[in-house]
Amino acid sequence: MQNFIKKSLITLLIFLNSLSVLTAQSEKIPFDDKIAFASRIFSPPEIDGYINDSVWFNAIPVTDFLQEEPLPGSLPSFKTEVRILYDNENLYVSFMCYDDEPEKIIARELKLDGKWSGDDNIAILFDTFNDDRNAYWFGTNPLGMRDDALLNTNSGFNEDWHGIWHANSAIVDNGWSTEIVFPFFNFRFNDVTEQHWGINFQRHIQRKGESVQWTAYEKDLDFFKIAFAGNLLGIKNISRGKPIYLKPFFTAGIQKNPAEETYIHKPGLDIKYGITETLSLDVTFNTDFAQVESDRAIINLTRFPILFPEKRDFFIEGAGVFSFPIGGINNLFYSRRIGISSGREIPIIAGAKLVGREDKTEIGILNMQTASKGNEPGTNYGVARLKYDLFNQSYAGLFFSNKISKSGFNRVYAGDIVLTTSEFLGDKTITFGTGIMKSDENNGAKNSWSAKFYIDYPNDLINQFFTYRFIQENFNPGIGFITRHGIQEYLYNFRLNPRVNWGEIKKLNFVIIESQFNLDRNNDLLASTLSFQPFGLSNIYGDNIGFVIKRNFDNVESDFEIFNNVIVPKERYWFNDYIIELESASSRIIYGSLAASTGDLYNGNKKSFSSDLTWTINKNLSINADYSHNNISLPQGKFITNEIGSRLRYDFSTMLYSSIFAQWNNELNELNINYRINWQPNVGSNFYLVVNHLLSTSQKLKSEDIALLAKIVWLIII
Repeated sequence: MQNFIKKSLITLLIFLNSLSVLTAQSEKIPFDDKIAFASRIFSPPEIDGYINDSVWFNAIPVTDFLQEEPLPGSLPSFKTEVRILYDNENLYVSFMCYDDEPEKIIARELKLDGKWSGDDNIAILFDTFNDDRNAYWFGTNPLGMRDDALLNTNSGFNEDWHGIWHANSAIVDNGWSTEIVFPFFNFRFNDVTEQHWGINFQRHIQRKGESVQWTAYEKDLDFFKIAFAGNLLGIKNISRGKPIYLKPFFTAGIQKNPAEETYIHKPGLDIKYGITETLSLDVTFNTDFAQVESDRAIINLTRFPILFPEKRDFFIEGAGVFSFPIGGINNLFYSRRIGISSGREIPIIAGAKLVGREDKTEIGILNMQTASKGNEPGTNYGVARLKYDLFNQSYAGLFFSNKISKSGFNRVYAGDIVLTTSEFLGDKTITFGTGIMKSDENNGAKNSWSAKFYIDYPNDLINQFFTYRFIQENFNPGIGFITRHGIQEYLYNFRLNPRVNWGEIKKLNFVIIESQFNLDRNNDLLASTLSFQPFGLSNIYGDNIGFVIKRNFDNVESDFEIFNNVIVPKERYWFNDYIIELESASSRIIYGSLAASTGDLYNGNKKSFSSDLTWTINKNLSINADYSHNNISLPQGKFITNEIGSRLRYDFSTMLYSSIFAQWNNELNELNINYRINWQPNVGSNFYLVVNHLLSTSQKLKSEDIALLAKIVWLIII
């Protein structure tokens, strides 16, 4: 531990010295004095997208927007006007987005949480506690689609949260307009007579590659820098209340494979209750995830596990509260440890989750009970996460997890401190973080510690990151995810992104170095990667190109099978990789990414190609296809890998969507087809029809498993 502290302090001094040389002093941009006012009304406007109700003219318009991109602080191409109203139950916001050429407005996305970043759009950020660290984010486009997220300065962006709100938009003769209604029960806020919230507004004009904002438009800031939001005043005598959200659901269907035919009928209930204005309890009974799309099958050419994303709504909402990152993709909390084992679903009997804030403390408590199935015993999972606010954007936190069954127990105890400011050298962001972790199991607890220290300087011109961490051999978070044990890791990244504004070219992107070194406890090198990007650029529309050179080292300590009986022998390997990457802006009708690489792999060579392309035919229909190919030649054998995925999506409206997704690779030789239709009769209620069909392609096309499921979820607010 003394070693860890010593290395952390030396690194801190070196890092700060480099910043003093590279960064000039600048002054803080004063956004604290910007104020938007909400006006009380007694008759609500009709939310149809047309701002023609006379009640809107009771509001004081917000019009003083400036460019955030491509020329920070410059005047925008078109005027934007925002008005805010409220009554006892709801907050109402309207945007009038003026445009001299409304026929050129880009609007193609209808689906909830769809890929709307390529459309003209607007976004709103509410910091309801005015604490500079937590915010609600909402966005819509000229078609009235909805996207929302929770934002936290330290845990990041959780776009899997869904609020209950409504938006309608319209393209009109002088631009486009939108009207939005937010029920107050969506928000947590202080129980005071007069509210003081942080707020910011953003608009994207896609064909011009232009983003305009009310505040935080300087080059080292962005829309998600909560501390630089303006002020929302005027909201008085409101209450979130203590709403109870009931979501009864019922799933029915049939599953058939060559061995058996199973009929499914499963009722259940989810409950959300606002215990206080700032604290909510979620309870689930007989939990069901029938509507969740199948995992992507991935060919793994490494010796280490793959992290699959969480897709289950109960775990997605509030996930950032429980997160305790160790470094990279490693985390003390990985919710897929609950109710999933070796890709199989384990029944969840019931569970509860308490999430929110009390004064200066963010609270997350989770408890889930699974049933026994096969060799998996019934297991109880408990997680507690606390974060106490320090200064304006920092915290000190604690973490505890407990997994217990008849097979034994696994516990983790941890603490961390994260110090963040967005006012370093005036308007720069810098973060220092450290944490220590200990696991305990019934078979002993020797060599079961882990610790981390990092510095992050994520700014416009200079982006630097350093971390040192170690994970001992027996450190084992039972509800977490670890890629590799028994390592020390050093990581340092230095990116330089000068703004040049040469016509449509906005930035040059250089990776001076991206480095990662993994050592064992004796400081012997286990693996390393050194990356350089001598050339890269971005244009104002969001297109990117880059060329990357990589130097890799891997100490293979025992033989392993890389693919289909091809063995990589125990040895110390150095190898190189040369990569070119292209990415086009999502505002284009056909957009996506391409990457090609050539180089070595262990004691052989490798050529790789990958692509991910989307064709947006119109606002209803889009087609996506992705392909990954490796051609690898080793002395022990040659092989080719192919992975293919394709999605056809048809959106009937902002409340009715359908998609067909198919995937195949030449390792499993299985074709997995997933069809889903999702209808929202009202916001928060859903009907799903799902067909999953698994076919073997190893010899001839043969059905292995097929399931037809229907699920209805109905939201009741009392």
